[in-house]
Amino acid sequence: MHKFIRSSAALLLFGSLALSSCASDPAPSGVGVTPSSSEARSEDATVNPGENTSGNKGDDQALSGRASFSGSEAAGDLKYTTFEGKQITDFSFLNGLNRNFFSDVDSVSDPTGSWFCGKTSYDPETKTSAVVWDRASDVLETMERYGAIYRKNDDQKAIYLTFDCGYENGYTSVILDILKEKNVPAAFFLNGHYVSSAPETVKRMLDEGHIVGNHGNNHKVMAQLSLDEFMYEVESVNDLMEQYVPGSPYMKYFRPSYGSCSEWDMALIHEMGLTEVLYSWTYFDYDPDNQKSPADALETAKAGLHNGSVIMLHTVGETNTKMLGDFIDYARGEGYEFRSLDK
Repeated sequence: MHKFIRSSAALLLFGSLALSSCASDPAPSGVGVTPSSSEARSEDATVNPGENTSGNKGDDQALSGRASFSGSEAAGDLKYTTFEGKQITDFSFLNGLNRNFFSDVDSVSDPTGSWFCGKTSYDPETKTSAVVWDRASDVLETMERYGAIYRKNDDQKAIYLTFDCGYENGYTSVILDILKEKNVPAAFFLNGHYVSSAPETVKRMLDEGHIVGNHGNNHKVMAQLSLDEFMYEVESVNDLMEQYVPGSPYMKYFRPSYGSCSEWDMALIHEMGLTEVLYSWTYFDYDPDNQKSPADALETAKAGLHNGSVIMLHTVGETNTKMLGDFIDYARGEGYEFRSLDK
């Protein structure tokens, strides 16, 4: 059995803000102009409660895992073996890569560098969509270079449904019921707390054919971590999966906390053999005490339809359980197909 050992300081529980923005935000400077991150955010720049708790392990505590990781960045003796058996002992590929947030992110107004989407439009009369404005060209080029997913198959009427799960609030089973009834595949991105606190729900996700992805253990800003902290945040979630959901497949898809990323960590995720998954549409749904009405949420989702859309929702509020089935039916009626990220 391999051992995953983290040799740097313990990662502690902490409070956090999770900022995100959706494709329904207006472009402030006109069609075809990419705004800054602060301009692109509107109602969705708010706290994301609950996703900061985790099954955190202390300093030098070994976890049984599929991969092995030892040493430290400071000592210069990091050694990592991926789930595929690939050994990484030379991290020089990271030298010179930009660790700053992407060029179109306003890190002053948003210190987390959280992800925001471009704006799309949908015409129900012609059943066609278009990109009104998008992320900066260098951001899109970096994502393509490292195989990250933002939209997927955007020349096709495809939808990829994903959920971020930071804590269980009693609604995930209802969402799973809807997905089963509608025969829709989805991907659920979990942090360490969710894995350790809701293993039966995680097992159900897998048993019903959904993808279970990695959302980081402690909801950290990944681009601001040291190399060994970064790898611990990723691999420790897999270790928890092995402990609480034995026999589960390796989590080969990764979504960074806040959607925050840089070229440096995108390259590292790629070298680790993982695929980074962001999203091209979301809306304000992660505060259970401040939910849209199901009717308003449904109309918002309808307006966000676009080819190759990667939709990000949360499972902590009642609204998504009320509108999801209707949205699936509407999207299919408009000619869209719901696909797994593997397709």
